[in-house]
Amino acid sequence: MVLELLGLTLIKTAAIGIEIANVCLLSGLLYLYVKSYRQIKIGFTIGLILFASVLLIRSILAIALLIMASDMLTGRQAFVGGFIEFIALAILLKITWDY
Repeated sequence: MVLELLGLTLIKTAAIGIEIANVCLLSGLLYLYVKSYRQIKIGFTIGLILFASVLLIRSILAIALLIMASDMLTGRQAFVGGFIEFIALAILLKITWDY
């Protein structure tokens, strides 16, 4: 029983860490998109800013739900979803940074 509780705590801690990394990646993307918008001022960049903003809000809410130990979001779900999102955001940040 104690090992299950420790495992759940560990997975929630890992999920929170991944969500914090996602917040960092999204902050970097927002910085680049706002910088780009100031230079070229096209509608597509506004869409990218909104996209990154919504994902940023989602990551912040996921962190809050995990910290509050809510039953709405389990540690395993948050870990897997957050990890997949982290990989996608890392790829997007790399592509955005290069161009």
